Amino acid sequence: MLQRILVPTDGSPESEKPVPIAAQLAQAQGGEVMLVSVVERPSFTGSEEGYAMPPDIYQAMVDAMEGGTRQALEKLQAVLQSQSIPVSATILRGQAASSLLDYEKKYNPDLVVMASHGRTGLARFAMGSVTGRLVRDGTAPVLVTRMSTEFSGSLDRALVMLDGSGRAEESLPLVESLAGKPFKQIKLFRVVPNPADRSAAHTYLEGVAARFTKTGVDTEIVVDIGDPRPTIERAAKDADLVVLCTRGEGGFDRLRHGSVADHVLRGLGTPTLLVRTADR
Repeated sequence: MLQRILVPTDGSPESEKPVPIAAQLAQAQGGEVMLVSVVERPSFTGSEEGYAMPPDIYQAMVDAMEGGTRQALEKLQAVLQSQSIPVSATILRGQAASSLLDYEKKYNPDLVVMASHGRTGLARFAMGSVTGRLVRDGTAPVLVTRMSTEFSGSLDRALVMLDGSGRAEESLPLVESLAGKPFKQIKLFRVVPNPADRSAAHTYLEGVAARFTKTGVDTEIVVDIGDPRPTIERAAKDADLVVLCTRGEGGFDRLRHGSVADHVLRGLGTPTLLVRTADR
């Protein structure tokens, strides 16, 4: 169950796009939305040009930043409260990624929902973007949606990527908890390189599908052959959410993944739920 859903936002309209997704999940799961913004104090003081910014002007700048952030949070909070969703709003001060990781460690959210620019794929993750840091160093699953993509309004159809490994199956307990709340259809998806592998892959997915029988949710099995990237792109067009695992060791698992995860995050507009696997 998702009791606590953390939604980082910087106050921009783009960063607020995940809020409807978090709201739908909170309503389906009976959970709380935790809105959090981080105010990073500006480092520029004017010394680069040979003069120092007066302390009162600097403080006024900081106060204005915090005031604007507070107004944006209060507006979002009011929207969620109008939907009878329990919601809290918090302003943190410091470096964005580190502050959010500290907050996550303290309050243990069950899920993080946030936006990513999605312009340069894993390059942003490797360079330490906020989203990348939370995926790489956090403990909670992270649902990532691109800032350039509008939410369809539905989380009915989940596409769950598997590769036959126990590591990839670590997403399944979370998928089970979302079955029916809100998932109405779960598609178990595996790509194999050769036609000769299709039968074994299908048998494997049948075994996985059996665990969803008791949920009453429509479960479909799909085995495709070839390059995972275009295959997943086609499958994702019919999904509201893509679910896959990450390595949890600083990089993405190769699910025949690896570059596949890069493609999903960079090339697809479909929201993606990344489940961090246990270190091994």
